[in-house]
Amino acid sequence: MYRITKHIQPNSLTSYKNDPQARYDNLPTRVREDLKDSLLREQGYVCAYCMSRIDSQKMRIEHWACQDNNQHLELDYNNLLACCCGNEGQRKDTYTCDKKKENKALTYSPANTEHAIDCRITYIHGSGKVTSNDCNFDKELNEVLNLNETRLVKNRQHALKAVQEQLSRKKGTRSKQDIQKLHDKVLAINNNGQKMPYYSFLADYLSKKL
Repeated sequence: MYRITKHIQPNSLTSYKNDPQARYDNLPTRVREDLKDSLLREQGYVCAYCMSRIDSQKMRIEHWACQDNNQHLELDYNNLLACCCGNEGQRKDTYTCDKKKENKALTYSPANTEHAIDCRITYIHGSGKVTSNDCNFDKELNEVLNLNETRLVKNRQHALKAVQEQLSRKKGTRSKQDIQKLHDKVLAINNNGQKMPYYSFLADYLSKKL
């Protein structure tokens, strides 16, 4: 998970919300597509929770504060996130992110600056796991989002291995300048507006070497 800086909501969503009958479940196709595009761009095409790669064809629009209990927020742009499909179609115990969360509550939102999500997440690079020093939030990471599901852990480990291989390409000890350069590369946005999957996990690993 990582801090998300929200942009201005799409104009089409602003216009739609002026309709007294506007409801999320009745979003016009054009508004929905504009919304997906805006969420993807501000998140760098990675899932708000697990940080896997997503695109307009393989994503879900997540309500951080669930619709059932927060109808007044169902069209609030700051409450909306782009998430992966959460292993939909597989065994229920492998569901992750929004698919796993459903209508459960989550204490902190990655899009709320006051929640300081980056300070609440701890990465264990050896195991590929995501944890938190906040006991309640740590429980939510596992039971509400299932962020340490086997597939996700392996994906993080695989991504980290690729970074470690880049560090070991040259003989000898890497200089801080070398590490900083790779750190900046991990955090960079490519020409397609995409961030690297699991970039927060990888950047945290590299920052500890600086």
